[in-house]
Amino acid sequence: MEVKKSQHRYVIGQKGSGLTEILAATGVSVEIPPSDNVSETITLRGDPDKLGPALTMVYAKVNNNNYYYSYYYNSNNGFV
Repeated sequence: MEVKKSQHRYVIGQKGSGLTEILAATGVSVEIPPSDNVSETITLRGDPDKLGPALTMVYAKVNNNNYYYSYYYNSNNGFV
């Protein structure tokens, strides 16, 4: 799946917590290219029946963080 490079950090989470959460919930591993690689491709590996839920979790992490960034930045002229 393609996710903007600037959004990868939201999927990874603090100290890898996002990746750990997805793996624990679905059994699917999430592979993110190294920061020095220009690729925006995130690879999901696991049971085909679990890929859908894992994909949903990845998109939720990206979309939720975009919402909070926009809300806090616009509402407070900076971060709380």
